[in-house]
Amino acid sequence: MKKGFYKILIGIMSVALIGLIIIQFYWLNLTIKTGTESFNNNVYQAMNYTTEKINKSELEKYYKKFNNIQADLKSNKDKPQVVTNQVIKDSLGVTYAYVTRYVVEKSMLPSGQYNDSLTKANIYSQEQVYKIKKDPNSDGIPNLNFNWEHSLQDGTFTLESAARWDAGTTPIDKRISYKMLDSILKTELRNRGINQALPILAVLKKDSTETSIKSENFDSTKIEFMVPLFLDRKDRIEYYLAANFENRKLAILAPTVPIISLTFILTMIIITVFSLSIYYMQLQRKSSEVKTDFINNMTHEFKTPIATINIASDALRNEKVFTDPDKVKYYADLIKQENKRMNAHVEMVLRMSKLDMNQMDMNLQEVNLNGVVQKSVEPIRFIVEERNGTIFEQYNAEHSFVKGDPFHLENIVINVLDNARKYSPNAPEITVKTYNKDQNFMIEISDKGMGMSQNVIKKIFEQFYREETGNIHNVKGHGLGLAYVKKIVQLHNGQVWAESSPGKGSTFYIKIPLKS
Repeated sequence: MKKGFYKILIGIMSVALIGLIIIQFYWLNLTIKTGTESFNNNVYQAMNYTTEKINKSELEKYYKKFNNIQADLKSNKDKPQVVTNQVIKDSLGVTYAYVTRYVVEKSMLPSGQYNDSLTKANIYSQEQVYKIKKDPNSDGIPNLNFNWEHSLQDGTFTLESAARWDAGTTPIDKRISYKMLDSILKTELRNRGINQALPILAVLKKDSTETSIKSENFDSTKIEFMVPLFLDRKDRIEYYLAANFENRKLAILAPTVPIISLTFILTMIIITVFSLSIYYMQLQRKSSEVKTDFINNMTHEFKTPIATINIASDALRNEKVFTDPDKVKYYADLIKQENKRMNAHVEMVLRMSKLDMNQMDMNLQEVNLNGVVQKSVEPIRFIVEERNGTIFEQYNAEHSFVKGDPFHLENIVINVLDNARKYSPNAPEITVKTYNKDQNFMIEISDKGMGMSQNVIKKIFEQFYREETGNIHNVKGHGLGLAYVKKIVQLHNGQVWAESSPGKGSTFYIKIPLKS
């Protein structure tokens, strides 16, 4: 995949993901807004139904008190009648309203033998006494300018008008209790699916001042909902029912929690899948580049010995060469050396392949690691001395027996020593130490070479990774040596790590548990 196309693809996917997230948040905001409107509508419906129920309850008291009055009035509305009313206040401050109606009923009486008739008039009187309790908050008796005569004469007298007239003179705490108000409203809220929000109620006067009917923690500055509670006889608002709610946001969000949760989970899944896709695309791209680099390096590594073998083979065919035993021996040794070099490359690749598939056969036995390290140093020593370098050895480990594979343990030490040699641009100075620490055998290999940055140290144990300058690898290799070291050490239940600074050399530590 081309780098430019790769960037364009990531850009398009990013824009699509951001757009999807914006749409999700817009839809989520719309859901919350709809939930808020639904909550408000349900609350207003519950409060209006509560006030209606309270008014009906109050009216029922008057129907019981004045049973059959309206029916009686309507039955006599076409008869001649006179209605009078009078308000009297006694010495105890109790006010009485006297309503008297006189009904004239005519009837014809036959005279007998003379066939004439006589009109008879009977006068009936109906009197009602209305007791009006004293309002302790009132300075005088209420205004009783109520046109009872007209309504009584034509039969349009309604108990609701009488109830409003009478109730208007009654203190609010006598008309309704907080317990009743709270119970009815909570029931109505539950019927509309509002269970989480707790109402904080109060009954307010028409000028919005508080009455004694209210919750203890009611705050008039935080009123959210208000509906008329009682009307006077002229249909003017006399009291309001006001409310605010605890856990209002919870009640609004509760119905949308499943949707919000599902939206959040799906969005996180999309983001995770998108991130993993980019990560594995980058990993695959990097792996492809590394493998391509590895193949190129392997090709170059094989070209030299193949070319050398070809030249040596051609030389052996030369008459001047194959007749000279010394030259034949020289070219034969050269072919064997280059063949061994190619074989070592192939063996390393095969070993890593087996390690990746967990097919490496380990010949575990009791091993003296001091002896293994000393043996590993010998083949490297000659190469180092050819470059006028030195290897310093300090074998301080008193306990050196571990359970491991001597072949692979020798190879990992050789790999680390060879790295120290290759990455020392001048005459190599390598120090090899062994010592015991916390029931472990420690191998410490340090050099004074070019060193590494912290970013490089994090990657040196990865397969195919090799430090480079620009696009040029300064040191020949395949990037498999240290990856092989790490896997072998792990198979021995050990650890390997490095410490380094650019220009100050590197130190590798190998820790293998001692044989118990």
